[in-house]
Amino acid sequence: MPLYDLHCTDCNRDFNIKASVADKMEKRILCPECGSNILDTIYKSVNIQIKNDASTICPNSHICGGGCNLH
Repeated sequence: MPLYDLHCTDCNRDFNIKASVADKMEKRILCPECGSNILDTIYKSVNIQIKNDASTICPNSHICGGGCNLH
């Protein structure tokens, strides 16, 4: 089951919860503070960097980052 970061629009509380996709889509997740199911998803940025020496192998590594492991 995925872990969701959610924001309750009724009581302005942020929380995270492990729930099924169906629970989230069908609004069965409730705020632990006020019990509301009017929740917004909090999106967080993720920065992933791959350091790879594929630049000498792949002519397009400057575009994609060179993570394709072409040999």
